[in-house]
Amino acid sequence: MLAAIYAINALFNIIYTLVLIDVFASWIPFLYSKRVIAKILYMIHSLIEPFLSPIRKLMAKTPFGGMPLDFSPVILLILLNVLRNIILTILMLVF
Repeated sequence: MLAAIYAINALFNIIYTLVLIDVFASWIPFLYSKRVIAKILYMIHSLIEPFLSPIRKLMAKTPFGGMPLDFSPVILLILLNVLRNIILTILMLVF
């Protein structure tokens, strides 16, 4: 039981970290000039994009959709935290 809680928490931490790496890498464009780093960053982006895409589509329908800043990673991080708390609370109550 405790191992499952740790595993789920670790999974959410990994996703959280990948989102942050993707955001910070988008601010530093010269990282993509190095071949190995660019491949790693592209892989991270391709893993995170399926989570961000639906949020971007929903935000496009709101008044915030035309803003020059992309707040979808922030919303994703908030949703991940809420989902993690819900799942871990349910697991702790069940076991």
